[in-house]
Amino acid sequence: MSFYIKYMKYGNFDFEKFFYKLRDRDIEKALNKECIDEMDYLALLSPVAEKYLEQMAVKAQQLTIRNFGKVIFLFTPLYLSNYCTNKCVYCGFNITNNIKRSKLTLDEVEQEAEAISRTGIRHILILTGESRKESPVSYIKECVHVLKKYFSSISIEVYPLEEEEYVELVGAGVD
Repeated sequence: MSFYIKYMKYGNFDFEKFFYKLRDRDIEKALNKECIDEMDYLALLSPVAEKYLEQMAVKAQQLTIRNFGKVIFLFTPLYLSNYCTNKCVYCGFNITNNIKRSKLTLDEVEQEAEAISRTGIRHILILTGESRKESPVSYIKECVHVLKKYFSSISIEVYPLEEEEYVELVGAGVD
């Protein structure tokens, strides 16, 4: 299910009414669950939950350690493209910014990967601006095939993908 479909599900949701009905016991119940649902998550974002921030932080740390261990990964970001269709005020890739736009060729990706891997870094984060047209999933997948030769871990920060596109990229070697 796409994010937009999920977003539309809550288009007419009365958040104020939901928040008004919440009590401490609702927050505590959500905090004590092993796996929370959407309403629990929303409860934890409510004004009532503000006094539970410390407990939420403790639980988040416990879950992080349980799922990932006590590790720190050093990674290098590799920008594959700076094309973007958004107008985010804080971002240098903003479509209204008058900058030179470019996208790495596969040869350039290989050159960058080789240089980065020589530093001893084994984890890489690949990024694109939010332009599906300029950096389609097929292009990202081709880049991943090049990068797999150099890195044991490849992560992504790209535009929103459909679930099957994430599956495709994980199949190609993305963490």
